[in-house]
Amino acid sequence: MLEVMEWLEDIDYSYDLLINLDSDVLFAREGFEQFILNEMKDKDYMGVGTKIPDDDFYCLVQLRLEIDQWIPLLGNEPYMESFNVGQAYSRKLVLRFLHDDQYELLKSNLRDTRSFGVDELIFVTMTDRLGFSLHAYPEDASSSIRYRPYFPLDEIVSLMNGKPDSTLVHPVYRNLKDEARSFIREAMKRKIQLSPDYQERFMEEYLGEMPYLIRRSRYNGAKIEWLAASEDEGLLYWRENQSGRTKDVLFGPYAFGSEKIEGLTAIEGKFGNLEAVCRSGNTLIHYWREEHSGEWFKSEQFAEGVMGIPGFLESSHGNFEVVAPMKKGGLGHWWRNNDDPMHPWFGPEVFGSEQYDDVILVENNEKHLTAIACKDGKYQYYVRDDHNSWEWFGPYE
Repeated sequence: MLEVMEWLEDIDYSYDLLINLDSDVLFAREGFEQFILNEMKDKDYMGVGTKIPDDDFYCLVQLRLEIDQWIPLLGNEPYMESFNVGQAYSRKLVLRFLHDDQYELLKSNLRDTRSFGVDELIFVTMTDRLGFSLHAYPEDASSSIRYRPYFPLDEIVSLMNGKPDSTLVHPVYRNLKDEARSFIREAMKRKIQLSPDYQERFMEEYLGEMPYLIRRSRYNGAKIEWLAASEDEGLLYWRENQSGRTKDVLFGPYAFGSEKIEGLTAIEGKFGNLEAVCRSGNTLIHYWREEHSGEWFKSEQFAEGVMGIPGFLESSHGNFEVVAPMKKGGLGHWWRNNDDPMHPWFGPEVFGSEQYDDVILVENNEKHLTAIACKDGKYQYYVRDDHNSWEWFGPYE
């Protein structure tokens, strides 16, 4: 963190607050930035669990093994602790660190230490020793930030349902296919699709109705492609500029299809093509874009009696899997056999009985299909017993 502080000042970067985040955090919903601005309005430091540590706190035990080099800097105990993730510093405090008489000692100690987790003790204790007030995150906001265990999908669903102040989650597995990340990523896309305000904030250009973005893995995530429902009928497609000369330039729209699209979702499939599942009326249809020619093709209608927005993925079995809310209640599941040259669709298998608005489909970390359905802004989820009974179980909250 000290190196980051130095770097920001070296490049003369204009900022008000510096916040320590790790790569295994997840922003579960919007609001963290506004939360920080509100809480830090009259503060210079805030951290999760800021307090005097217990005597057997592991990081403190480790620090005591090097106590001779830390006493000249920190003085005698008691020291303070604050969880590394989420520590927030005002620029005033950062400048105080960098211009303190003991700056060189702090820098050398941090460079030479072999103690685990010193960041959870040193910066908060130094802040206290420099005469700045310490503040802890409010309990509701800090309840989703911890050392271990990693947050599984069921806890993420519970947070989304019952803890609106839990905007930042830690830790979550760094794998982009992790169940929690997959769910939140799709949930945020749904917000963009369903809210005109979100659409306007997300993209300056008007992209039709229910815009849906895909970050292409075949381009190492450097290229984004977009689908949206036309205001009249059919779909619109854009792709991001690849020339490297300019950024955030979209080419399109390319219009195709003739149905009035009322719900859509899409993936990049194993064939290297874009694959879209769309609801038109009470039916589901499948479009795919052949990557080499750039042409869009329509498969036959494969489902009826549906409503809302469907969930769609390619499972680890290699099949396309679709789950959609049924007009008569419950959820319907369809799958396409991608090993069969005719690519037949099968289903529906109907499960559940509630009336849902839309559904997000993920494959959990144990490779079981998991359908997270939304009703009145609250989530319930169902899990399929893959490799065994293949039955759907739930709902769980």
